Amino acid sequence: MTLIELQKKLGEQIELLTAEGKTWAEKKNISENAMVIASMAKQMINNADVMLRYEKLEADKKLKAGSSISEVVK
Repeated sequence: MTLIELQKKLGEQIELLTAEGKTWAEKKNISENAMVIASMAKQMINNADVMLRYEKLEADKKLKAGSSISEVVK
């Protein structure tokens, strides 16, 4: 999933949460789903941040040969 697709999913969840005419039980279920999606989104963003930091270190030639991060990222 791309960050654009993720943004769309998050927008859909916000629309569902703010929609009128939903029962309390429906809103509770939507809220639980939204929390799971938000948690996964946060992890995806953290993963992307790690990749960007790695690429910056590599581009700046600040990554040591045999670095453990190289094994994780590649």
